[in-house]
Amino acid sequence: MTEQVIIDAAIQALSEYCRRSFFNFFCEFWDTIESEELILNWHIKYLCNELQDLSRYIITREAKPYDLIINIPPGTTKSRICTIMWPAWLWTQDASLRIIANSYSADLADDHSSKSRDIILSPKYRRLFPEVRLRSDRAALSNYETRSKGARYTTSTGGTVTGKHAHVIINDDPLNPGQADSEAMRKSANNHTATLATRKVDKANTPTVTIMQRLHEEDVAGYLLSQKGNNIKHICLPAELSDEVRPAELKQFYTNGLLDPIRLSREVLQEQKTALGTQKYAGQYDQQPYNKAGNLIRRDWFPITANQSLQQVVQQAQRQRGVHFYIDTAYTTNTKNDPTGVIAVCDDGNSLLIIDAVKVYLEFPELCKWLPNYVRQMGYNHKSTVRIEPKANGLSLIQQLRRYTQLNIVAIDTPTTSKVERANAASPTLEAQRVKLMAGVWNAGYLDEMAGFPTAKHDEYVDITGYAVQDFNNRQLTYDNSDLEQLEIIRGIRR
Repeated sequence: MTEQVIIDAAIQALSEYCRRSFFNFFCEFWDTIESEELILNWHIKYLCNELQDLSRYIITREAKPYDLIINIPPGTTKSRICTIMWPAWLWTQDASLRIIANSYSADLADDHSSKSRDIILSPKYRRLFPEVRLRSDRAALSNYETRSKGARYTTSTGGTVTGKHAHVIINDDPLNPGQADSEAMRKSANNHTATLATRKVDKANTPTVTIMQRLHEEDVAGYLLSQKGNNIKHICLPAELSDEVRPAELKQFYTNGLLDPIRLSREVLQEQKTALGTQKYAGQYDQQPYNKAGNLIRRDWFPITANQSLQQVVQQAQRQRGVHFYIDTAYTTNTKNDPTGVIAVCDDGNSLLIIDAVKVYLEFPELCKWLPNYVRQMGYNHKSTVRIEPKANGLSLIQQLRRYTQLNIVAIDTPTTSKVERANAASPTLEAQRVKLMAGVWNAGYLDEMAGFPTAKHDEYVDITGYAVQDFNNRQLTYDNSDLEQLEIIRGIRR
């Protein structure tokens, strides 16, 4: 056997070794783009195998079984696996595949594309996979094509991919942590993701793979999970062992409660907690878009009282300062939109007690009918007020209720500060545990929203609780029906 025959046989064996396993390919080509030694952890092989399983449907053009979401902390080699190495390996299976890869910035997307191209142009790749050749006239850093009519197209959130269609879409970090607090940026990322979903060779066959940290309940991962439900396979790998791990059987691979004890040791994680703060750490490392203990507002700030029945509390409030109602309005029956939030409160002079909190999805006529019945059921009397935020919809409700009911309607002063500033203003009173909750089935939902602010999906309770705290601190939760001047103003007679 000649030396060349031996060399050819070795090349063929290595080629088959890499073709057969994406994980093998990943390990073999690591040093073509990285100078640092590869440190393996179980999650790397797991993700490689998951992508290889999905690849079979891409290569055979079969109907996709699901779209894939991977939530994993930064610094875990996620982009190397999914966005740089995987496309290069896919072409070893079928060089005619077309791929669209997206990231939050054009520079980052181009960097991923360039590194993938470096692998494909490397001497080792060319020797092992000679059938994969880039067209010399279509070999830019961000967009390039193979001689087999395959292509890699690169775009970024807010960019365009007009006229391009792919067999697989890779959406790697479509939103960065600095953008997540902006509703406009979140919507832009979600809209761009929706646009990418139209850029498919065959919508039934082309999967989307989204790789990102969780940054907000309404980030791209949250948007996709709410839209597609069971059509998504969700892999969630927080840095520390928790109930957020998906699939749950992966918990067994955590070492001393850590996903990756080398890259993400206790010391590294503590440093990140200090640098980021609990709120951002919860999203980026715990894969929870809010800190369950609380962000700006903590769960343990709210004592829950169950030593009196609701009827007793209401009767006592009616004798003293009355039960008061705060309303943040929305008119819709679509549960994907914002609801109308209502809290019922009373003031015993020392603390504010929230006796009920409810959200309803009602159109304007139904809301006008429902609200008077609700407040009377919750103990409304002549000492009570119904306080409504006068934003566009609230103003209509104020006018309608003043015209057709005898309820004491008060328009809350239009706020001049942001929601976060108002929450911060209320937090000393909340932290002092001067806002208590009457025990009820609504407690859990109320606390979830309060603790989740400002990254939780809804904030109606936060807004109206802030108004209630402000009035409590200003001693405005009173109503004396002998004061005719106040009666005129509240009922809107002077308009």
